[in-house]
Amino acid sequence: MTRLLVVNPDTSARMTETIGHAASLAAEAIGVSVQTVCPSNGPESIEGRFDEIVSAYWTLDCVMQVVAKYDGVVVACYGPHPAIEGIREATRVPTMGIMEASVLYALPLGARFSIVTTSFRWQPLLLEGIKLLGVEARCASVRSSGLAVLDIDRLPHAEVCARLASEARLAVEVDGAEVILLGCACMAGLQESVSLAAGVPVVDAVWAGVVEVGALARAGAQTSKRNLYRPVDPRPGLDVLPPGISAVYRRSP
Repeated sequence: MTRLLVVNPDTSARMTETIGHAASLAAEAIGVSVQTVCPSNGPESIEGRFDEIVSAYWTLDCVMQVVAKYDGVVVACYGPHPAIEGIREATRVPTMGIMEASVLYALPLGARFSIVTTSFRWQPLLLEGIKLLGVEARCASVRSSGLAVLDIDRLPHAEVCARLASEARLAVEVDGAEVILLGCACMAGLQESVSLAAGVPVVDAVWAGVVEVGALARAGAQTSKRNLYRPVDPRPGLDVLPPGISAVYRRSP
């Protein structure tokens, strides 16, 4: 059976459990197996660019220690997380972040989509990510719920859903969105509540990640090693690095 690795780039066990539950449901739906992991070091949540960069180091170490057992990797952070590019460079298995996966999932479902995310810091970061993907014309808006990432688990479920639903309705009624993307991995499992309030399809990004990467992996797709993702050049003297990262410098994928 096709095996996928889903990595939560932060160290929150509770968030990893939430992601793992959504990933398992998606894996069952498309007939693949999935394991969800997180690094043992790094920030508890990813609230901005600094957290992304710090978490990428430990995420790469975590993934590279086990990636040989898997046919694809899903990076469960919503945004252009640096670990995505690193894993693509260091391996051949299809690798995708949940932002890119959710966008690809949404494009056939409606003419324009909006992202409902957490803090206001994420609005410019996700708009930058949309530009990198080249789909600005299809993005109606990025709206912030004002929540911190860890608030999703800490606050009452009804309050979280109400705040996400409020922004989703505005995205539909004011911005012209036809599909809503939940812009944080910890929002996994909330799509039905938000969809009921907004009246349009809502995409759980973790689900989308497993579906998209699972399809590529089952089809035998591999990452090109021609230019951008050519193998990491082996070199000595890097044994002081964590084992997963140092191993990349000792071999070519």
